[in-house]
Amino acid sequence: MVKNECESNCECVETQRNSENNNVANECCEMTNKTNSSACCSNDPITEAKSLLERSFFTALTEVHVEKLKKQIETEWGTTIDKAVDLTIKTVAKQWQASLSKSAANREFYNELEKIFKTAKV
Repeated sequence: MVKNECESNCECVETQRNSENNNVANECCEMTNKTNSSACCSNDPITEAKSLLERSFFTALTEVHVEKLKKQIETEWGTTIDKAVDLTIKTVAKQWQASLSKSAANREFYNELEKIFKTAKV
């Protein structure tokens, strides 16, 4: 959680919601001056709705920016990113296969060693 101050005397906390977009929401949780004089900590539903809409606007604006950036990045760098991803998949697949082979060899060594020690006269 990241602490944040509203434009008023209310202490707010930004929380990251678990979602596909990782939205950040402000939640007023404590008042620093114990008065309800601020829009952030008001019990007035209209003020709360206004505050919620303002925060939602900026969240939505951020999401639009992210989507626009993603489209532009895809247009400008898509081919390069595709090549890098292809290389990564091929390389990791080879590493995975080598790891499986090594694991099988280690397991075989372990099993044979276990047989040796089981038949040893102690």
